Amino acid sequence: MYSRLRVIKNYLALSIIVVTSLVCLIPLASILYIALREGGNTLLELGLRFLIELPPTPLSPSGGIAPALIGSIISSTLALFIAVPPSFMLAYFVTEFPRHPFSKVCELVVRSFMGVPSIVVSMFVYYTLVIPMGTQSIIAGSLSLSFVSLPYAYVYFTSAFRSIPSNIREAAMALGMSRVRALRYVYVGLLRRSLTTGLLVTYLRAFGDTAPLLFTMGFLTSTVFAGLLKPGNALPLLIFVYALSPYETFHRVAWGATLVLLLIYLALFIVTRSLVRGVKL
Repeated sequence: MYSRLRVIKNYLALSIIVVTSLVCLIPLASILYIALREGGNTLLELGLRFLIELPPTPLSPSGGIAPALIGSIISSTLALFIAVPPSFMLAYFVTEFPRHPFSKVCELVVRSFMGVPSIVVSMFVYYTLVIPMGTQSIIAGSLSLSFVSLPYAYVYFTSAFRSIPSNIREAAMALGMSRVRALRYVYVGLLRRSLTTGLLVTYLRAFGDTAPLLFTMGFLTSTVFAGLLKPGNALPLLIFVYALSPYETFHRVAWGATLVLLLIYLALFIVTRSLVRGVKL
């Protein structure tokens, strides 16, 4: 009787898990379906031209997303280069010296910064950089994205460093390694998978965010790339602006850009999973 009751409870728990998983997957599946249905028509109609042509005007029949695609790649890459080095070093310092007063301050400030709305960061960069420069620019957008992405990189890096077994740390110190040499020759190799995941998540966070770009990036449509100190464009920004427009042509471009953005996300995850197989020390 007791064994049968345990079996019933087990099936009941499994049923609840399956149902809740399906409930979570339904919105994601619906998003993917709508993006494939609406955006797929645009991509099938224009093909590769959609990626290399300029955005349409309200009266033109079609157009592409070249300025937004190039702008997203450049601004997200610059944001990654700006955000990763300080977050990596801060994460290593905090995990190596957890009782240091500076570590406690960094932990509090950086983690609390994750709760700051992205639009506030955009306004801050606009006031401190865009107004003195006299123009919106890709540099300003990248800096805004880096501020938003830095706390996420820090969280992933600290989690990675804290997962290092204590015997590995003791072995590195027993061999006479300094903390810098242990980081370079032991920890980085051991945490290659976790660190790569942190880099990927940081890049995707920067690639898909819209609010930090609203006051900083501009909205370039007349050319593909005008320079780092000139206005640019980005896929999330283009989707946001065109989705709110009253023109059907802009709506089709927005759906196509949405599908491209989703495909880039999926491709980055698949490539990372295939390249990073494990750790060989």
